[in-house]
Amino acid sequence: MFHLKSAPPLGPLLEAVNRLESAGLVVALGGSGLLGALGLAEEAHDWDLTADAAPGDVAAQLAGVEIERIGSSGIHADHKVRLAGGAVEIICGFAIRSGESVVRIPTIVTARRDGIPLGSPEAWAVAYALLGRDGKLERLMRWLAARGADPGVIARLRVEPLPPALAARLESLPRASERGARPG
Repeated sequence: MFHLKSAPPLGPLLEAVNRLESAGLVVALGGSGLLGALGLAEEAHDWDLTADAAPGDVAAQLAGVEIERIGSSGIHADHKVRLAGGAVEIICGFAIRSGESVVRIPTIVTARRDGIPLGSPEAWAVAYALLGRDGKLERLMRWLAARGADPGVIARLRVEPLPPALAARLESLPRASERGARPG
């Protein structure tokens, strides 16, 4: 499945995905799990899902599951719902503070792997740039340069108040000629 040598159990991730998608919520795997699915990481300490949904809506769909709710703090302008002892973290309304602005990172499903919706490499490249995670950013940028970026996702990200250097870097990426040609 994923190219990960070390990762938390998949059971809680699959259960969260199934419950949330059954309720009509769109979720997508990001973080190191996405990097592993793309062959760009060997380990994940937790599973990061994003959802463009309110934390209360996410929590309601996880009734009966022990969860922890975490509000925005520091650079994160979003809220999180954690379960399975922190092995699964659902980032609700993924948003990162950048200077005086807040950059919203949309939940975009680009592919599925073994029943798990995969997030957008373009969106996670922006997130990693804003979070200062240069190693992960560079891996994603090389992947996007080799396979091409989705022009629709780039356009969606460009409406956000991105730092000029990051916006220019996104614009410089080659575009995928057709979505289906880019492996997820």
